[in-house]
Amino acid sequence: MSAKKIFCLFLGVLVFTAFAAKADAQSKTFTMRTATVLSQYGTVGKGLKLLCDLVSERSGGRIKTTVNYGAQLGNQREQVEMLHEGSLEVVTTLATGTAHFVPQLGLFEFPYIYKDEAHLVRVLNTLEGEVTRLVSPRNFLAVGGQNMGFRHMLVRKKPIYQVADLKGLKMRGPNPVYVGMFNALGATGMTTDWSEIYTALQTGVIDGMEASPDMILSMKFHEQAKYLSKTYHIAACVYYMIRKNWFESLPKDLQEIVMKAAREAAAYQNKLDLEVQDTSLKKMVAEGLIVNDVKDINEFKSVLETFKTNYVKEKGPAWKDLYDKILAVR
Repeated sequence: MSAKKIFCLFLGVLVFTAFAAKADAQSKTFTMRTATVLSQYGTVGKGLKLLCDLVSERSGGRIKTTVNYGAQLGNQREQVEMLHEGSLEVVTTLATGTAHFVPQLGLFEFPYIYKDEAHLVRVLNTLEGEVTRLVSPRNFLAVGGQNMGFRHMLVRKKPIYQVADLKGLKMRGPNPVYVGMFNALGATGMTTDWSEIYTALQTGVIDGMEASPDMILSMKFHEQAKYLSKTYHIAACVYYMIRKNWFESLPKDLQEIVMKAAREAAAYQNKLDLEVQDTSLKKMVAEGLIVNDVKDINEFKSVLETFKTNYVKEKGPAWKDLYDKILAVR
């Protein structure tokens, strides 16, 4: 056999092998198991459902998706641990869940650092790469930052008008930043799993909690606490946290589908959240919720400015570095 024929035969084998490999990659299916601790009726839950629908549709069924809401798979920390260990592929989380692995991520839910919802979204989009850099060693990628609305204080027995009104109250916060905030304001900060708040309010284990109007309505917490005081103290947020080794196992075309779908679902959630917060508040008022403004929001800001400065200083350089980067986004 001539050298030319041998070369042509070898080339044919390479082409066939490459074609077969491509065909095999295109026929292989993957599973994308997703979870959020939030309700399916809230904006984050609806956004996660859209993400799964988009991925399933655009992948032509090559990625099979499932959605889990609320505490079906455990609390937020447990869901993030499942993500880390390989039992999930996507979890909506940031300050509460992922901060178990990278504690300074709790800074994204620091009191009074965002001017409005649009500012928060700019921060999330600008620092998406920085968050991924921080969580990548833990096998995570962050994409699609989502605003969950400014949060207010919901209390069982009395409204909050000034800082002194919080003295002695047992107030639920989702992570150490919130607990420290409440302690600085004179209350007793304590953590309670999201899925247990309703019962904790009902039984008096806690006197109050805080969240955005839509989050409160989605879990019907206003059935057990009728005073909502508008403090705007924190704007909560999440990313789609994706398991890195799963994402990297996907063919390039599927990686692009997942990334594009995550950004579209996040944009949908951000727009939806702005629309529903006021609507949710009005609905709860119609159901008996009593809403008030605080007398001087600057009193709350002033007390918490000292708390923020000391908190970051005590935590060290990694916290200050991220804090400075958050504050630098205008």
